[in-house]
Amino acid sequence: MNSANDYALDLFVGPAFVARLAFDPELNSFSLTYSPTWAADRHGYALSPHLPLDGKASSSAIRRFLENLLPEGRALDVACAHSNIQKNNIFGLIRYLGNETTGAVTFLPAGQTPQALKPQCRELMHSELQERIWRRNELPFTVWDGRVRMSIAGFQDKLLVNRVGDRLFLVDGSLSSTHILKPEPLNTALPFMVANEHFCMKLASRMSVRRYGQDHVAEVNILRTPDPVLSIRRFDRRWRTDQFVAGPDGVKVPVAERLHIIDGCQATDISVAAKYERNLGNGKDVAHIRDGASFERLFATRQYLEQPAVGVRRMVMWVVTTLLTGNSDAHGKNLSFYVSRAGLRVAELYDLVSVMQYDPQKLEHELAMAFGDEFKLEGVKSFALADFCERAKVSRPFFARELAALCEIAIVEALTQSADPVYTGEEVMLVKTITDFVVQRAKLLLKLAKDIPKFKKDVF
Repeated sequence: MNSANDYALDLFVGPAFVARLAFDPELNSFSLTYSPTWAADRHGYALSPHLPLDGKASSSAIRRFLENLLPEGRALDVACAHSNIQKNNIFGLIRYLGNETTGAVTFLPAGQTPQALKPQCRELMHSELQERIWRRNELPFTVWDGRVRMSIAGFQDKLLVNRVGDRLFLVDGSLSSTHILKPEPLNTALPFMVANEHFCMKLASRMSVRRYGQDHVAEVNILRTPDPVLSIRRFDRRWRTDQFVAGPDGVKVPVAERLHIIDGCQATDISVAAKYERNLGNGKDVAHIRDGASFERLFATRQYLEQPAVGVRRMVMWVVTTLLTGNSDAHGKNLSFYVSRAGLRVAELYDLVSVMQYDPQKLEHELAMAFGDEFKLEGVKSFALADFCERAKVSRPFFARELAALCEIAIVEALTQSADPVYTGEEVMLVKTITDFVVQRAKLLLKLAKDIPKFKKDVF
């Protein structure tokens, strides 16, 4: 006979009990009840602006929050096949994958506590990683040691590891990953994606440091096994300098503190299916339907921001990187926010790629989110940028200044980054092509920036 606890998960942040998630299979509905202790604590916070501490979140809002934690595409297919759980069984999938999701929350079966979890750690040699990269067609990259290890959102092949120098460890139990590894895609239409993303991320990092004196971009580097693998340091994990676990050969494996973040879809309470603005696709009969993620929706999160001016500035930088690199796939899940009692803070940028380098017959070049009404990068001119500002409620003079300043920096820093000796073989040519593209875009945008403040408000 089933008990109520069979359909309940307890949510923890570190050792602290946060809430109980309950699912009613007959009504297909969710409820979330926060711990009174957590809700009263000065460090306690709502898991998102749409899951308030008073426990009055709707079942649909809870469902959308959970859906956005799950992997997508082939990774989700593998998780479902391996667990024998259907894709639409959100509760079952969260129960299966919830030990280490994006953010701070650990989902455990009701009655279990994180204190009972033991640290589990085994070294992943580069040779084993290389073999698994080669074997991805026959053995999914998300399955290791007989279990699915992909528990974060996204389409690409990814592996969560704890990294100490160049040594990699698969961890479980009370330990958390510190890095995400992304090998080259299996899709041959996307050559040298590792170098592409590395270049775009490093360029954005250089721009951020030059403009703001701070790095607002996730830290990346390239491992070679010898195949290139992009290593991204997780910004939702903070290494504890005072706490380690003894790994193989006595190596000190750091204990990582989990920081709570949510993505743009969770911050705006939309489903993963609506991460693109044209949520029903771009067919002629549905292209006018734009109920998905948009710049307007994302900038509206300023109402939740701890420091609205700082957050808007960071989001503007993200927008400018899209314009400069041709990252047409920048959608609602490609922006994240730290969560605290004081509000949201825009997190470091990630998933920056020059999509425009690839064949438009094989990879969509339409912008995930429009500038005004313009979904084609080449069609984004001064009016579309001004229209974007009006819809996003961003000062046009401010945006024009930031755009011009960042473009000036990009012209210099793109050339500097392209000379990085980390790129080898044919990667060098791709990086040169991206550099030329960025410089050309920057020069065009500098011209467009001058006219953005000039339009009369009544033309929008």
